[in-house]
Amino acid sequence: MGRATDPPARGSEAVAKPVVSVIADAVAIVREILVWPVRLWLGAAELAGAFVLSAWEAVALPLLELGVAALRAALRLGERQVTPARGLTVVAIAATIGLGASQFSDYRAVEIGAPSYKAVENVAPAPRVDTQSPRSAHGVAVFAIAVAGLFATAFAVGRNWRLARLLTVLGVAAIVICLLVDAPQGLREGSAAVDYEGAKAILLGGFWAQLWSAVTLAVVGPLLAAQLRAVHAAGRADQARGLEEQGVTETFPVPPPGSGMEGAAT
Repeated sequence: MGRATDPPARGSEAVAKPVVSVIADAVAIVREILVWPVRLWLGAAELAGAFVLSAWEAVALPLLELGVAALRAALRLGERQVTPARGLTVVAIAATIGLGASQFSDYRAVEIGAPSYKAVENVAPAPRVDTQSPRSAHGVAVFAIAVAGLFATAFAVGRNWRLARLLTVLGVAAIVICLLVDAPQGLREGSAAVDYEGAKAILLGGFWAQLWSAVTLAVVGPLLAAQLRAVHAAGRADQARGLEEQGVTETFPVPPPGSGMEGAAT
């Protein structure tokens, strides 16, 4: 009976070998189909990487090094030129300019129907009426303070450092006007409360710009005075030292070489 089953077994093996071969060939073909795009992508990525690297080394890296060198040079220049006195002078000038500019912007307004717009105020804020500038509350007083502060800063730097203390007085005066005159008048609805329902007076950015400029002016005054005083004291010390050295030279002149005076004292 064993001999009777041998021919079918050999036949099944003969059929299985071609099937396995076909499957192996199919797997190899599929693998090649999948591998070739990967190889193409890797080749393209390699070329792109080489291009980016060459561009970085040829263009970006030199520009970066140039920028770093420029920043270092600017830092060294700033360390030599930007002194505390000069920095505070710039702050004082900026504060006076900001204080003067705030007089030409709106500092208050009245919102109409503010409670109805509360839920959608970020999308559709309440309409505003009766916008006014700070000059409507105090006239030209704060603008005059700003002009005086600008001149005080200029003369403090150029002539007398004590004038920088005047900035504190001017700043405090502007703060008092902001809080005691502008704020109460700005928060009054006035006739808009009668003409419109739900009217609410608010303070705008012009008021806060005016207030913080005045605060900056009041704070920077004594700081600038102290720095300018130190600068002037150092300048007087250098001048006195130079005059002293000049006086010594005139009293005991240095004899010219070869005049025979070098050994006279001995």
